[in-house]
Amino acid sequence: MKIYSEKLNKLFNTVEECEKAEHQAAVAEARAKEEKERAEAEAKAKKEKEAAERKAAAAELEEARKAMNAAQKHYAELLEAFIKKYKSYHYTTNSLDDIPTLFESLNLFNLL
Repeated sequence: MKIYSEKLNKLFNTVEECEKAEHQAAVAEARAKEEKERAEAEAKAKKEKEAAERKAAAAELEEARKAMNAAQKHYAELLEAFIKKYKSYHYTTNSLDDIPTLFESLNLFNLL
């Protein structure tokens, strides 16, 4: 007489074989479920970590932008005061790093 397992959709020669196979299948299924949950938890933790890093980097970038704007505004104010007092301002540059930014150039014409 053959034993049919509804869980495995398989025939077995003895009840013991059927129970052993069903138990092994249940253990394998539990391991697979645990592995899947662990992988999902790791993926979620990684995503949350990346989101926190991005948020921190964005905050740092925003602070740098605010500092840059404040420095440019201070520079423009000093430049305007200098030009009002001495009627002109001239400087010589030998480096691309010393060329005024677009914001500075627009500020010279009071466009910002």
